[in-house]
Amino acid sequence: MQLSLEPARLTGLAALAVVAATVLSVSGCGSSHDEKSSQASAGTQAEVRGLVSSVSGNTVEVTEAAGTATVEVGSSVKVTEDTSAQLSDVVAGNCVRVAFAAGAPAPDVLTARSVQVTLPGGGGKCWQPKTAAVGSPNERVAGTVVSVEDNTITVAFTDADGNPSEIRVAVIDKTRYRKDVATNSQAITQNKCIVARGSKDGEGALQAKTVTLSPSNKGKCPQSPAKK
Repeated sequence: MQLSLEPARLTGLAALAVVAATVLSVSGCGSSHDEKSSQASAGTQAEVRGLVSSVSGNTVEVTEAAGTATVEVGSSVKVTEDTSAQLSDVVAGNCVRVAFAAGAPAPDVLTARSVQVTLPGGGGKCWQPKTAAVGSPNERVAGTVVSVEDNTITVAFTDADGNPSEIRVAVIDKTRYRKDVATNSQAITQNKCIVARGSKDGEGALQAKTVTLSPSNKGKCPQSPAKK
């Protein structure tokens, strides 16, 4: 009888060992998953947008609509600043973003409310997103300046179907001009508006890859556009 009981006892112990190993394995997997999730969260692409409240070395404190945020600015960060400009800054080959105003001096010409000279993107090319039919106020177009003749700017852009197109834009006394210029981290100073993009580290600070600066309006900065 003792010989017949021994295999059964061993079988029970083996089953317990399998259960214990399974529990340890599942526990280990859960721990690994949590750790990976934490790492993924820390490396997620993020944006900080608001008013620069202070700068200390490479650390920038930013006042956002929902509170405060910390931005770390390394030596390799790409910094662009939005500055004032004039019509003479708009020349053929420039990248531009044009916002239209009401009223048109001619059927095939729109009036510019604002003209922003922007920096080229990758490969030195202008950013030309597909644009729906242009022809009413509050619309915008981004493209390349073909020519500037007197007070008329011709802009090449890409239409909604992906085809190249051109539009003539008249500038008037009320047209506002701005331009983006490449600069460095020394331009990041208190009371400027900042949009910093990068990834957050484990402590929540944004490690910036790109920074865009612009002047504040009486200590106020534009808020992030509403998500659609």
